[in-house]
Amino acid sequence: LHQAWNNSGSENMVLVWLAMTFYILKYLITLRLLMHTSAGAGVVMDRVETRLGTKMDITCAAFFLLQWSWKLVFTHKYRLMLKQSFEMLITVPGTLLWLSLFWWVYRQFHVLSETLQNKKLASEVVNLYINLRLVLVGTFVLAIVVLLLQVADMWLASTPWNLQWLPYDGAPHMVYTLFLLAMMILWWPSKDSWKFG
Repeated sequence: LHQAWNNSGSENMVLVWLAMTFYILKYLITLRLLMHTSAGAGVVMDRVETRLGTKMDITCAAFFLLQWSWKLVFTHKYRLMLKQSFEMLITVPGTLLWLSLFWWVYRQFHVLSETLQNKKLASEVVNLYINLRLVLVGTFVLAIVVLLLQVADMWLASTPWNLQWLPYDGAPHMVYTLFLLAMMILWWPSKDSWKFG
């Protein structure tokens, strides 16, 4: 598939759709796991309530559609010669959704931390959820930096062609990788891991 793309110079739509789908699924699965963990599933309760699970499913579907449309537009922004105002306008709904998701997950982690402290659960569990909140805040700060980089690129439209991947692909992947690395370090198994269950 990629050889035909290289030889002809025209995109193979199968590869484009697959790349976009996996790009979005990466964030979608992480979001769903964060929402599930912040609800206390596996720690305070065995399963998430049906009503809350439905809210999570609807939120994830909206997230998927917004991410898909945004990525599709920005993948072809130079081909379509989009105006700067339209680029800014299409970025607003996704940004507002990200902000509301951050607020919701952070609030859930905060409530869960208080619940764990009130139940006098092992201090390791409480510390883990407090550290999860700190990782979430750190990732949020980095995501704001990425958003500012993207807005600056939209506003100035002066990114050299060989660096155009950086604001829309490189920076978000870097923040996601740092977030994933921090989560792996936090959830690294130890001899006391059985206390979390």
